[in-house]
Amino acid sequence: MARRTPGKVASEEPAGGSLACAHADRLMGMEPQALTTLREQRLLAVIRAANADQALAAADALAAGGMRLLEVTFTVPDALRAMRALARRPGIVMGAGTVLSGDQARAALDAGAQFIVAPNFNPEVARAALAAGVMYCPGAYTTTEIIAALDAGASVVKVYPVGVAGGPSYIQIIRDPLPDVPLLAAGGTNLDNVVPFLEAGCVGVGLGGSLADPKLAAASAFDEITRRARAFLDRVQAFRSPPKVAERA
Repeated sequence: MARRTPGKVASEEPAGGSLACAHADRLMGMEPQALTTLREQRLLAVIRAANADQALAAADALAAGGMRLLEVTFTVPDALRAMRALARRPGIVMGAGTVLSGDQARAALDAGAQFIVAPNFNPEVARAALAAGVMYCPGAYTTTEIIAALDAGASVVKVYPVGVAGGPSYIQIIRDPLPDVPLLAAGGTNLDNVVPFLEAGCVGVGLGGSLADPKLAAASAFDEITRRARAFLDRVQAFRSPPKVAERA
């Protein structure tokens, strides 16, 4: 199956056909742009807000802080308007979150979403994302759910809610039998545990209230969102470039 252009929803294939193409793409090294960006930046910013205008302002604040991978959730009223606006902004890789149905997935893709994130696995959502050739990141909790999501064509699996599951130590346990599965930690992530999650083997970390807290957007505290974005990116950069140990004379 030829790779579709993100944002253009093609006619969907049977689940088996989509799965076969997803595996073929992985074998050929053809990964979605959003996944490449996630591997590069290691962070995914989740935007929840009381309305679309606040979501857009929060997105601008995140981008000012250096965040590139921005997820607008369908819990935002008029979320599609925010998605369409962000899809036109350079330097931002915009995706949709809390995608619970095939209709929502297709609407987000039509709005320009380059990735689809959900708290669960839904075959119809998977088919829509795979048909469009974008990063699909369903939520899973157990190893059985993670493997099922991967077999259905997930680009990366969101371990959610990872905070109540045990945090980084839970990821370490999962990595023992599943060392090669791309995992995104989400639900209970913060500045203190972002590096431990990466050390445990996550390809990236999803950041919600600890980054773009809806209360900050409601209070127009966008400078604080920008400050938090820079703090998270600095923490990841420090993880990637540990200080050199001076050699003894």
